[in-house]
Amino acid sequence: MDEDLILEYIRQYKKYREAADEYDDETPAGLAYKIKLLTQAHIFMGRVSAFKDGEYKRIYNQRKRLYAETKRDAPKGDKTNAAELAVLDLRDKEANAYESMHLWRNEFASLTEHLHELRLRLRVDLNTYIGGGQDV
Repeated sequence: MDEDLILEYIRQYKKYREAADEYDDETPAGLAYKIKLLTQAHIFMGRVSAFKDGEYKRIYNQRKRLYAETKRDAPKGDKTNAAELAVLDLRDKEANAYESMHLWRNEFASLTEHLHELRLRLRVDLNTYIGGGQDV
């Protein structure tokens, strides 16, 4: 996936998230619009999360390949040490990608739970105020 496309997904996610924050979730109509906008944000967040997962795996594979190639090609002596030194920068890059992957994954799961809560509240509100539940 293209980095520019991911940045566009992040912009779209923020746009939908900010728009959703402007709706009042105390009324069924406001809650329904908020759910609609957060669902759109959730789609973009899922795409970013998937990209971050892939990015981490690509860096991981690059590190493992460089380690193996360096160990294979190193002259006699401490081949393991030579391989470890060769992948130091990739380890830092991999750690940053891992952190980013988990940040987006956790945010995705958090928004999923929030959407479940809002949908349940909407269902209860519609049943209470429209569907013949208790009179308020």
